[in-house]
Amino acid sequence: MADLRIFGKTPKGTEELAARSGALSMAQRRLLILVDGVRDAEQLAAIVPSAFEESLALLEAGGYIVPVGQSARRADTAPTPSMSIPESEMTTVHEARQRAAQEVRVLLGPSAEALAQTMEAAISGDTLRPLVREAERLVAGAHGEAEAQAFIIRIRRR
Repeated sequence: MADLRIFGKTPKGTEELAARSGALSMAQRRLLILVDGVRDAEQLAAIVPSAFEESLALLEAGGYIVPVGQSARRADTAPTPSMSIPESEMTTVHEARQRAAQEVRVLLGPSAEALAQTMEAAISGDTLRPLVREAERLVAGAHGEAEAQAFIIRIRRR
């Protein structure tokens, strides 16, 4: 059965992302970043499958997130991470790889040139996706989780 619960960040969750206290694991932080009040739990699990149930339970029990509703999509609809962005606002793979490479160069400088070039050479979303995850991790390390989340949004939206 599909988990169509939708969660939103609490003030404590927002503070945790800004403060980076170290109280959460990398998987828990990534899930907290992705909680947006739009994606349902099934969609989030498709993006961050590693220890999803445990991470979700910890974030909810710790007061970082709260349920804000139920998804209107049907339970038999396949979960896709892009469902929360209207199709008219989504980038193509070509746009995403160009934008990702440009953002990596700006945010990470010359040390990330090889990653930027590999992104530009990606031939599909499947080959680009792990590169973007790596870039997100590097951006988070260099500039914080909020900037990493903004990086992902800038890549995904037109």
